[in-house]
Amino acid sequence: MTPLAGLLLAAGLIAATGAAAEAVGVAPFEAVAPAGQSVPDVAANLAQRLGTRGVGRVVGPHELGAPARFELPAGDAVALAERDGLDVLVVGRTTRLGSRLSLQARVLDGASGKPVAAPVVEEVERPEELGRSIDRLTGSVLERLAARPAPVSAAAAPVEKPEPKPKNAMSFDRSKPISIQSDQLESQPDPSGRRHLVFVGHVHVVQDELTLDSDQLEAFYPPGASEPEQLLARGHVTMKQGERRAHCAEATFFRSEERVVCTGQLAELEQACDRVRGPKIVFHLGSDRLEVEGGADVSLRPDLPGCGTQAAAGGSGR
Repeated sequence: MTPLAGLLLAAGLIAATGAAAEAVGVAPFEAVAPAGQSVPDVAANLAQRLGTRGVGRVVGPHELGAPARFELPAGDAVALAERDGLDVLVVGRTTRLGSRLSLQARVLDGASGKPVAAPVVEEVERPEELGRSIDRLTGSVLERLAARPAPVSAAAAPVEKPEPKPKNAMSFDRSKPISIQSDQLESQPDPSGRRHLVFVGHVHVVQDELTLDSDQLEAFYPPGASEPEQLLARGHVTMKQGERRAHCAEATFFRSEERVVCTGQLAELEQACDRVRGPKIVFHLGSDRLEVEGGADVSLRPDLPGCGTQAAAGGSGR
């Protein structure tokens, strides 16, 4: 199972459970519109969003080369899945009804070509609602992926119970699923060949115990990778991890290094009874280690539960 096997769904932030698909192909959506009118490329947008929501590998409509058919025969679906090593195939239809759009999608099992659960339908009343509708469509598709039965193994492996970590000990598992949600999503050209996605409006990121909220977020993917190697958040950035809560104007998340750099005149980190302020705060997700550069102000929060009434002396980076 890949690191991005779990996720949060768009509608209601519901966590997906069950057997998630390792590889998903998104076929071009069948377009139904009056003569002279067009429909947006919903399939490409859906593939992009699936790539940020826990699917191990996503083959988009332009790479898949599948026919734009909502009623795809089971034999054709199986052949496409075998050719590209896919677990499931998503087909769909976009219908224009005046200024409205109707989005329909079906999840087909790659081994049998049969539909997984009922089709997904989203109605778009106004053009500005398209982004949110595609986000909900993505969530519904992911629910169906998670509902697929897990393959039956010959012998069940013994389940080892993880050792409980000490109370208040900081930990981070970068193999856990990552989820990125926003009001809008666009792809920016990158001359280096990396994928560069820009998320705008109510951005919400979750990985393991870390959550990050901001006005805008840029995600940078290595060539051919399905996971971002670096995230850059801007505007009213708030991060939480266990007892840690950070606020700053800009934050850079280096995922492979398990490190977050928080900058801005109002960079602030609260952890347990301590509050740390400074122009640049670096904290390491897998430990309690904390660095403050450019001068630090450390104070005790006696108003918090369990912190007592003692006052802390002036601070320095630690």
